[in-house]
Amino acid sequence: MKTNKGFTLLEVMIALTIFALIATTLSQAASITVDNQIHIERKLLATWIAENQIIELRSVSFNEVATGKKEINFADRDWVINTQAAPKKKFSGMQIPLDVKSVIVSVSLKESPDSPLQTLTAYIAND
Repeated sequence: MKTNKGFTLLEVMIALTIFALIATTLSQAASITVDNQIHIERKLLATWIAENQIIELRSVSFNEVATGKKEINFADRDWVINTQAAPKKKFSGMQIPLDVKSVIVSVSLKESPDSPLQTLTAYIAND
């Protein structure tokens, strides 16, 4: 009597199906991880740019702080910085004795300027 050694066609097909499912799941997980990493990197760079813009605005005279838009190249990418400055007269309903401007800085990639990656608000006072 001869005994067959090896796998049947059915066993091979089941094993291939299991490996294909595992490979598909791992591929999707890796893709999601890479997409998240790219988004976090862009958000971090946008945060740095917004913080730098606020520091620049704090270093100029109070009257030069105004609404504007500019484009820069940072980390081999083109960015758009939108700055909105408006007088702020009250905080929590209380009058303040200083001249204060509320400055909102939004940073987005040039290819999608209508969807900012980061928006920061700062208050600049005329000392």
